[in-house]
Amino acid sequence: MAEQKPKPSIEEIAADFLDGEKLKNFLDFNESLKKKNLSKSATSTGKNGYQGWAVRYKGYMIAHFRAYKDYWFISYFKSVDINKCEEFVSDELKEFILGNIVTPLCQGCKGHDNRMILGKKFNKVCGCHLLHLKNPEGKALEYAKELIVINKNIVDSISTDKS
Repeated sequence: MAEQKPKPSIEEIAADFLDGEKLKNFLDFNESLKKKNLSKSATSTGKNGYQGWAVRYKGYMIAHFRAYKDYWFISYFKSVDINKCEEFVSDELKEFILGNIVTPLCQGCKGHDNRMILGKKFNKVCGCHLLHLKNPEGKALEYAKELIVINKNIVDSISTDKS
């Protein structure tokens, strides 16, 4: 019987795709997820060379992140209502979120016409990943970590509403 090779860790996979500051920031983000005891599961490996992971909390996918050759990204608000985050965000973070809403539609989604997001009207918003951060660093990386906590708070408020 052939010995099964263990699956490579997220860190090992990331090192195959990224280097320098991008790898450092990716690993920093991944470490912040570990500290929050969030589950991550591999979601996809693309033909054009990428690996993706879903971040789950209480059955909700609260974020998704992927490593590609030479870049990585995080996306949010696929399964939670972004408008529920308003009570959890500062004006500065709200401005950051609104500045990173994904328009136009990506190749695979149906999108939403005339969608109101945190009090601002958007047309043809991506339905796959509403908020998309490519190679976050500095303040954007800190916001990326903060958005994980906010998504957890949204899920907790949904859970409380159902009780």
